Amino acid sequence: MKMLSVILAGAVLAMGVASAGQKPADDHVKAMKELGKLAGLLRKGVDVEANANAMAAAMKDKVFPLLSAYPTTGDEGLKIAKTSCGDTRKGALAVAKAAAANDKEGIAAGIKAINAGCKSCHDAHRVKLSDTENEIK
Repeated sequence: MKMLSVILAGAVLAMGVASAGQKPADDHVKAMKELGKLAGLLRKGVDVEANANAMAAAMKDKVFPLLSAYPTTGDEGLKIAKTSCGDTRKGALAVAKAAAANDKEGIAAGIKAINAGCKSCHDAHRVKLSDTENEIK
């Protein structure tokens, strides 16, 4: 019986280690690439209001549904992801509103909020393997 407990404990530990460095799912990668493209367009000042609205919609419709897909993050990791994504979406909505009002300072502040939200989530959950490849912590 003791041997069975040791084997089960080892199997559980191995599953945890194997899942900690997992590759993001294809839909996660696709959503992140879309957000990265939109962020680049916002930084360049391209169709700011429309691209900011597209980013806010992508956060709501594509990213938020993915948040619980990675169980290794635990409750604290999920809280960080939800807060970071919420901050990013609020930043995108602020950029769209500022762009509609031709408020350049508001646009800059919203973009700063977007960047901070993205960075917060990436710092907590992403391991950069190369310039083109990442995995989930």
